[in-house]
Amino acid sequence: MKQTLSAIDVGSNAIRMMIASYEDGRMKEIKKFRSPVRLGHDVFENGLISEKTLEAAVDSFSHFAHLNQKYKVEAGRTVATSAVREAKNKNEFIKSILEESHIQIDVISGKEEAELIFQAVKNQIDLHQRNALLIDIGGGSVELTLTQNAKIKSTASFPLGTVRLLDHLKKRGLGEKSLKVLIGDLTSDLSQHIAKNISALPMDFAVGTGGNLECMARLKLDLLEKTPNNYLTLAELVAISQKLSEIDIQTRIEKLNLRADRADVILPALFIVKTIMRQSGLNKIHIPCVGLRDGLLWSLV
Repeated sequence: MKQTLSAIDVGSNAIRMMIASYEDGRMKEIKKFRSPVRLGHDVFENGLISEKTLEAAVDSFSHFAHLNQKYKVEAGRTVATSAVREAKNKNEFIKSILEESHIQIDVISGKEEAELIFQAVKNQIDLHQRNALLIDIGGGSVELTLTQNAKIKSTASFPLGTVRLLDHLKKRGLGEKSLKVLIGDLTSDLSQHIAKNISALPMDFAVGTGGNLECMARLKLDLLEKTPNNYLTLAELVAISQKLSEIDIQTRIEKLNLRADRADVILPALFIVKTIMRQSGLNKIHIPCVGLRDGLLWSLV
């Protein structure tokens, strides 16, 4: 029986919705929507979601509620990740969204986030008889999931998201050129986890999820003029980051057609991915263009 489903991911850099149909074991995308509400900018700076950001989020959810009706959605799920998780006024935020849109937000842990992303990936990439490292780079956190023979062996979440890193730079009065030093200062827990759980294993490949990874795949075409762009090598990631480092944020928007809220976070994301791959001994990362929203849809069926 065919079902129409919807999933909403309330992230730290944006709020994303996906509507899809499910029938005979297959999920087919109907429509994707993205609202550039950066909750992490408020929360990582002062611990609270501001009134202005709340109003923008309420407007977005009113639109999402209309879309649920328009597409006759039968079941849906909405989750929030690190920014809402850490907000001191998260209960007020969730209540306001529910009152205005009748959409209930569930705040999930980093572990559950990683498990949902795994659901999305395993329906897109064959993970059987392989060791794979799933890397999700969000605005507030980075999730690492080690899989063996299509089963989760370990998951870990680290407060190294791109919006959070920009906030660290701002608080220290630093610019993009200080990113490498900043990341070196903040990645000790990440490095210890990799050394203990990942680097000693014979890894086959990495899988990258999230908007930042999808942007990197696009930049492989735009900056390096290379195909296919469903995967990246470590050398290609290095080349992309070098070229981006030479282009200011406004030029990235104008010349590379990057959204403003992607142009400033893409370089931190590149540095984090390169760090993880080097420390894990991985040379290749697949980018299947699925993520948390896809995992939410699969969780509904």
